[in-house]
Amino acid sequence: MKLSQVAPMPIKQEVEDFENRVTLRLYLEKLLSQKWGRYLDIFSGFISLTSCMIYLGTTYFSNVDWLSTIDIIVCSLYLFEYLLKTFAAQHRLQYILEVNSAVELFTLMPLFILQEQENWDYLTRLINISRVIRFLRVVKTISKYYQIGDNEFGGVNKQIYTISLTILTLIIVTAGVLQAFESPKRKELIALDEENQCGASVDECTFHEMVYFTVVTLATVGYGDVTPQTEEGRVCVIVLIIIVLVVIPKQMNELIRLMGLQSVYARAFYKWNPEVPHIIICGHVSVAALRNFCSELFHQDHGSQDKNAIIMRLTKPNTEMEIFLHNPKYELFLTYLQGSPMVDRDLKRAAATQAKACVILTNKQIVNSQSSDHKNILIGLQIKKYVNHITGGNIRLCMQLIKPESKLNYRQALGLKVITDQIISVEEFKMNLLAKSCFCPGIIALIGNLITSAGEQEGDMEYEWLNEYTKGMGHEIYRTDLSFKFQGKSFSEVATIVYNEFKGILFGIEFDIGKYTIIRLNPGSYIIPNTTEANVHAYIICEDKKVADQVATYEMTTEEIANYHYQLLQKSKQKEKLPDDEEEEKFDDPLLYGKDSIEEAEMLEQDYVLDPEPISLMTVTPTSLQDSTEITNHIVVCGIHPSIYYFLLALRAKYLKELQFVVILAPEQPTKQWEYINRFPKVRFIKGSPLTSDGLLRANINFADKAVIFAQGSDQSIDEVGDAIDEMHDAESIFIYKAIKKLNPSIQIMIELVYSSNIEFLLEKDYQYQNEFKYEFTPLQASGEVYISAIIDTLTCQAYFNPHIVTILQQILTGQRQSTQVIRAICEHADLKDSNLYQVPVPEDYLNKTFGELFNYLSTERHLIPLGLYRMAGAVDNKHPYVYTNPPSETKLTHRDKVFVLAHQLPADLTGGSNLDLKAMQMEGKQLDIENENKGLIQDKFKNQIQNGMQKTLIKQKNDKMVVFSGVSKSHKILDLDNLNVNSTTFTMLDQINETISLIKEQIQSVQTNLLLQEDEIVEKCRTAVRYELTTLIQ
Repeated sequence: MKLSQVAPMPIKQEVEDFENRVTLRLYLEKLLSQKWGRYLDIFSGFISLTSCMIYLGTTYFSNVDWLSTIDIIVCSLYLFEYLLKTFAAQHRLQYILEVNSAVELFTLMPLFILQEQENWDYLTRLINISRVIRFLRVVKTISKYYQIGDNEFGGVNKQIYTISLTILTLIIVTAGVLQAFESPKRKELIALDEENQCGASVDECTFHEMVYFTVVTLATVGYGDVTPQTEEGRVCVIVLIIIVLVVIPKQMNELIRLMGLQSVYARAFYKWNPEVPHIIICGHVSVAALRNFCSELFHQDHGSQDKNAIIMRLTKPNTEMEIFLHNPKYELFLTYLQGSPMVDRDLKRAAATQAKACVILTNKQIVNSQSSDHKNILIGLQIKKYVNHITGGNIRLCMQLIKPESKLNYRQALGLKVITDQIISVEEFKMNLLAKSCFCPGIIALIGNLITSAGEQEGDMEYEWLNEYTKGMGHEIYRTDLSFKFQGKSFSEVATIVYNEFKGILFGIEFDIGKYTIIRLNPGSYIIPNTTEANVHAYIICEDKKVADQVATYEMTTEEIANYHYQLLQKSKQKEKLPDDEEEEKFDDPLLYGKDSIEEAEMLEQDYVLDPEPISLMTVTPTSLQDSTEITNHIVVCGIHPSIYYFLLALRAKYLKELQFVVILAPEQPTKQWEYINRFPKVRFIKGSPLTSDGLLRANINFADKAVIFAQGSDQSIDEVGDAIDEMHDAESIFIYKAIKKLNPSIQIMIELVYSSNIEFLLEKDYQYQNEFKYEFTPLQASGEVYISAIIDTLTCQAYFNPHIVTILQQILTGQRQSTQVIRAICEHADLKDSNLYQVPVPEDYLNKTFGELFNYLSTERHLIPLGLYRMAGAVDNKHPYVYTNPPSETKLTHRDKVFVLAHQLPADLTGGSNLDLKAMQMEGKQLDIENENKGLIQDKFKNQIQNGMQKTLIKQKNDKMVVFSGVSKSHKILDLDNLNVNSTTFTMLDQINETISLIKEQIQSVQTNLLLQEDEIVEKCRTAVRYELTTLIQ
């Protein structure tokens, strides 16, 4: 037989033996880290104390033969413990070289040299010293498991306890060592005196005498009545004095420092409980951010297990922070520590080595964002360094950074591929979300609903639209396993089954290909692979986790369900045993990857519409766009933002069917930002203030489709000026909002607010509160027109529970832009398509039908996944649009509904009207008003926006009714009254509208002819009539 044929068997056997040893080591390591390890340490400490006391007692007697037997038993137990811990240690050499390990080895000395002590008297002294050194094992056990009470003086008491224990240890150990050296010498001197038949010059050495000598020496009294007789004893005294001079002053200084601290929070520390996990919150921790974060952290949807949060800030809590800390809802779970995460001592006070994660918040409105990001990165690196130095492990970070490019800086500084860290880029997320809102209205409310846990509402709301909106708020994104019963079915088929069976919306899938984890939204016709081998997970929008768990066990038998739960338990155990380094190598987070300039340029050209050459700022800076017929239906951006690049980037994606003009209105030219955005087409800059009517009119605000208002930056931190004063950051944004609404009441405005309470200033005067003011239930929030900065804090908390939530949201907002080239190539090879989020009108065939019927049609026949509805004014009893997330299957659809869908490519027949059509429907819904119904008087008001090419408007008064003719609109649609959900009065009004439209169609030809003949006269009459009508509307 050839050697090559027999060689693999021994190699395989060696591999199996190695795996078995690793498994045994991990098992022992886990046992030693839990209660069995504590029991072993406490038992070892008790044995050490008992044996040490027995030895000290025997020093007063002679010829104690049974002491050697006790030493053999005790040292055998020590040897077993030492070998067990050495085998279970992850880094064995490091463990052996530790000081505690050296002490344990020294205490094992009697076991090996006990039989030789009669041959060498010096060995007897070493054995006696090792018996005294056992007291250090007692001290180690006491220090490890005895905790001072967690109160305002805990730090001072702990330091006093440490000093006392140090002095006691020095006294006992030094006295024991001196007794071991001095006792034989004194016996020799006494024997010599007896031989010389003279009085004894010294007495026998006792332990209590050596204790007396040690105390006198420590007190620097030096009576001289007791002195060491041996060279070894004198060396021992020298060592004692050196230790006292170094250790005791250092500990006393720490005690003085703690006693001198004025704040109880600077002295406090967290008492770690292994049964209750805790996280550390540091960075820029404001009350507003903490309120949103804790509301999500302690929400019942995240389980009933207790969890604690440690808040670490440099300053004492102000009044508002004190009120929050004593909130009965959170008081038992929050601990405030005054300190810095850059100081090891403060990290020790927060029990950082035992923390589940560390959350680092940022000041989202600070002007110097780069400096803020660098500070957060340094904090993260310091915390990781501290934990790794103490435990040799890793700690997971949930970090907020303002600039997207700072993610690359963090990864390069760390030098690792760390997927256990969640990095949230504030500006990138905000800009993508605001940009998406410009062509997908309501997306802010939709995303907010999906990442915010909502409690059960008490009773029904006053309005039907509010009931629907709050029901949608109860749905969240859940990650779950996908049942193996779905294997071989297309993603669209599985989504249909999940919706019909469990009322959940399956919209994304995650699985492993090689060493990469792929996440894709609505891959459509993609066939589900083997769910076990590919480690397939699904992302579902549903009310609670029970629904997601049902998807994981779909059509499984009782035995299969039991086997599935057993496998989950095994995976959980393996994950706990998996070292941090191995876990980091297994996964990869594309959001942490930076791209070089060449790769970034190629991806930009591939995914976005760019001009071939940069455009100068002067070229796109007209003096005014007022009454411009070229730039209408555009987006007005009020102010220039440092990260406006990411806002424009999302508006120039190639999957958009049309590009709108973007007009930037700012007092100063964006010279610095322009070098980053000079290749984006259809961008104009108007120099002026958005606070003035003149500036807004020069931006052609009257004919704009959308307006975007960014929050103002701050040069100061909240810690310096206080939270109450910081609310004034929203003042300028509110004034701009009011100025725009005054000039163009029908425009849709996306505004960023720092504080949610300021929404109250944006509401209409006739708005009525629901018992108390809650911004979540306001029309502006429900319609997705307000971006609250604190949503980032809620997202950060969700990232702690669901690490992939950031990747999911970025793909919803940007599609595949976050993916690396490698992942894209893998997806193309596997024919794995990704989808973008669109907003489409309800198909005409499904008007007045249910959402369930529409879902089944779109998912099975069109491979689209609906996520919810955007219901415009008049859909039910609403005067404003609102978002309905995952509506029930029986929800009736109207012509005023838009559908959020995930699609790879949007079919042409579902594109519907343009943004102008959507705006017209919104205007129509706002203008349909019924007055004096009992008198039978109906007043119809029409207002059509002037489009490109429109030159004139004719107003004709007939039978006290206003009829408006448009000279451009060439397709006039009759409203389908049979498919509308309206009451009788509204039906009558709409019938009259149809009659008016018919009259318009009959007379439009003659009007066009007369326009050419009587142009000047008609223009003057039009101006007079329009002024009169506007005056009437305003009054």
